[in-house]
Amino acid sequence: MSALPGWALPLALFLVPLLVAVIVNRLFRHRPTNPNYVLAWFVAVCWISARVVIWRQVR
Repeated sequence: MSALPGWALPLALFLVPLLVAVIVNRLFRHRPTNPNYVLAWFVAVCWISARVVIWRQVR
């Protein structure tokens, strides 16, 4: 399998798009990121990560 630890995928899936959204909003739109979008993204990443963990266990 992969040499990455199990927490690396969820962390990358959550932080990279979130940081991009914050940077774009700060530089181009000049408004804060909506907390509801952050929460929705966190839930989506949790679901994706859970599916990946289950899929790895099944294989």
